[in-house]
Order: sequence, then C-alpha cells, then structure tokens
Amino acid sequence: MPASPSAAEPATDQVAQADTMLCADRQFGDSAAIGERNLARFRLGLTMLARHDGEAADVLRTTASAADEHLRPLLYDPVLRNCFEVDLARLESGRLGPSSFGSYVSGYVPALAADAPPAMGPCEAVTHPHRSAWPGLGDAWVLTEPAPHGSSQEMLAGRLMELYRGALGDGRAAGPVDPQDDVRAVLREGAELLATLLPAAGAGVLGHVTMVGFTHRESEEGPLQSMSGGDPLPSTVLLAPERCTSPWLAAESLLHEGAHLKLFDALRTGSVVKNATERVPIPWRIGSWTVIRVFVALHFYVHLLVFRAAAAAAGEAVRERFGPPPSVEDLDEPSPGTPAARSGQYRTSAERARYLAECVLSLPEEALTENGHRFARWLLTALRLVDGDAPRPHDRAAATIRRAEPWQPPEIPSGGVVQRITPVDACALPGLGQLVVSPTRSARMHWLNARSWTVYSLCDGRDLGSVRTAYARAVDLPADSEEVDRQVSDSVRRLVAADLITHDM
Repeated sequence: MPASPSAAEPATDQVAQADTMLCADRQFGDSAAIGERNLARFRLGLTMLARHDGEAADVLRTTASAADEHLRPLLYDPVLRNCFEVDLARLESGRLGPSSFGSYVSGYVPALAADAPPAMGPCEAVTHPHRSAWPGLGDAWVLTEPAPHGSSQEMLAGRLMELYRGALGDGRAAGPVDPQDDVRAVLREGAELLATLLPAAGAGVLGHVTMVGFTHRESEEGPLQSMSGGDPLPSTVLLAPERCTSPWLAAESLLHEGAHLKLFDALRTGSVVKNATERVPIPWRIGSWTVIRVFVALHFYVHLLVFRAAAAAAGEAVRERFGPPPSVEDLDEPSPGTPAARSGQYRTSAERARYLAECVLSLPEEALTENGHRFARWLLTALRLVDGDAPRPHDRAAATIRRAEPWQPPEIPSGGVVQRITPVDACALPGLGQLVVSPTRSARMHWLNARSWTVYSLCDGRDLGSVRTAYARAVDLPADSEEVDRQVSDSVRRLVAADLITHDM
C-alpha cells in the first residue's frame, strides 16, 4: 500500500477526504456538473446539425428541445452517442452528409413529441430479457444478444453489434456472453461494494456507465480483462466473466473503467492539453504515451490508490458482507525489454502514479491549458492524501491557474466598437456560470466562463470604454481599476479570436 501522509490523521479520515475531493472539482469531478455540460453540448450539437441537414432537421430539433429526463437516455445510448460524435466530427470538417443520428433516433421522436414518460434508451429496448446491472445504484443494464422487433430495431441492433465488434478490434468476434446468475450477482455486489467504500467517487463513476457487456477476447497482449468503450462504444464497460469471481475484483474493474468513462465525458467540454501529439516516455511500456494518455492513466491510478486505501481501512461490517479485501496488490509486469523490466521498478500502482505525476509536473507551462493546470493540481492533491511519497503540486501550477494562458490572442486597439456576431446557436448553464455558443458559419462550440459570458453579453455595439464601465458595475469592481481593464481586454481578445464578436474602429 502507498505510504501514509500523516500518522496523526486516521486513515479513514484521509480516505474520506480523498473520496470527497475526487468529486469536488466542478469541471472534472462533479458528475452532476459534467452531465449538465454534456446535455448542453448535446442540445447545441443537435441544433447545429439541424441547420446543415434539412431532411433530418425536424427530428433533430424535436430531440434537442426535449426535457432533460427524455434526453439523457438518448445521450448515453451507445449507438446514438456514437452517431452524434461522428456527425459532429463530420460537421466540423465540412463533410456532413445525412445525419446518422437523425436516422437512428427517428423512431423515438413520437414519444418525445408527446412528452411521454421517460423510457429505456433505444439500445436497452432491443435486449430481452431486460437485466439491470446494479439496481438502486443507477440505470446501467447488461448487454445480451439483441432481440429486435421491427425494421427500426433491427437496424439499431445491427449497428450495436457492429460497434461492439469494432471496439474489440475484431469484426468477426463472437457475440456478447450471456452472464449466468452468479456472475450478475457478483457484478451487483461489486457495484455495491464500490459505492460503500467510496460513497462519492465510487457511486459517481457508476453513473457514467450505461451498458455492461461480458465477452471473451484474445490478443497479442493476452486475454481481455476489462475495457471501456470510449468513442467506438460510448458509455460502455466490457468485462471478462472472470472479473466477477469476487466483489473486490468486480469493484476494482468497475472503478477502473468507470473512471475512464467519467473522464471521457468531462474532456468533451474542456480540453487539458495544448498539443495532442506531444509524447512522454513510459519506462514500463515500449514506446511513449501522449500527454493526454498520461493524464488518463494518472486519473485512474489516483482513483485506484484511494480505493485500495479505503479497502485497507474497511471495517468489519464491510468485510463480513463482501469478504476480506485482497491482502496484497497484484503486480503488473512491465513489457519485456523496457527499462522497468531491467531495473525491477514500476510494478506497482503507487510507483506508476508517482512517475506520471512527476511527468505532469515537469511539463512546460505552455503545454497545458488553464483547465489542464487545474486538473493536475486537483489530481495531485487527492493523490497526496493517500500517498505521502507522491510529488507535491508545485506552487507554479497554482499560480498558472490564476493567470491567463501563455498564448494570447492579438492585442485589441482601445478604440472602436464591439458587436456580437449573429446568428449563433447557444445554450446557457447559469448554475455553472457557463455559456456554450457556436456561430452558425463556423460549426464550432466555444465554452465561455462567467467572466467571458458577461463581457460577451455587453458586446452589443457599444465602445470598449462603455463595456469596461458596464462590466465593472456587473462584477462590483472600480471602473478605472487595472483588474477590470485586464479582464475585459483578455476576454475581448479571446472572443474576437473565436469569431464570436467583431471589433470595428
């Protein structure tokens, strides 16, 4: 187990703090906030697609205007989410044809238009019998071979199996395994154990899982243990049935893949790296990883170490209900021929988490976005709660969060007027202090924080001096202060660069 940060503080208190912290950050940890942003992105994306696909426009607009409780089963449906992301990518690249999302969702529109009670998602509805993955803890369901009725469901079922085999990397792979009662029982117990040990973070990651599939797959790296679907099969966890031989093994698998799905959802509305191709050497693997993969791995390892600290501190009630936790950590052997294989290092989760943390801290400031620096500080602070030997977040990381990013758009002359560009599509999230907006001519989304949103709202044809005066009044700062000038100037530069406003002399 990782070293304790403080002998004076009970381990259970440290675990509780870490569990709470993993869900405290509104951008990356708070599942409710992550879900709210993704629903806003979904609504706006469907509206954008409707502008460019006249044939499916009515279907797309009807879906976009549905209530949240009707929209969630569609957003987190594996096939519909995949179609939505593919459509958006094509729209941004100027290659959108007929919307694939529109074709698959059309059978759901009558229920949405009638404001019928929320029902199963489309993919869930093609499985018979219906089997809940963990009743009482979320709406996830277990994948079995689909049994469609009618042409619409047959098309959906065919696409679901196509995505399933694509995610496995084998178009000829066998269909999903229909789990026995004992496997499903341990899956449910694993979810209950996870939510018991980590009431905040554990229960939170389960909410990002829609579909659980059991499967067998052999590859050059060995048999599949578990995987999360990502873009190819969204909101999905695939497990080998052997991962459900004990609640502890099932709980760790669900935490692993659920944390990936949660981060996948969070990164949809806030990037963390500037250069997606920059790479970092990984001593236990052949080759190197991109910076974003380093973040993804560190995110998982922090969750895993908190889970194992919670397991070590578990009381008798937990042990009696779920059995004793594993006595030692399973060692993960490095790839043959790597520096770690020769040195005997980096076989434990704690060693790997510390290495990845050092990699993040050694990155130049300009490698990360403002969100990226915030993400790093948040993760490393949580890690330190359960591993006293983990590197400490540098002071410069915190300072970077308070500064503007190193890259700055061009300076804007002090004179002239500023005007919002129209038409735009937008979706407001007042509770989060954010506005997501897209000029119809660019097909790109821009996320504005409360500061930029306020400045944006004031760009109605007035001059910059009037914008500063009105902004100072709105945020209760002196109109002639340097802080007001900095905030307004920075926001205006970014809004002009994003093609959301014009500045005319």
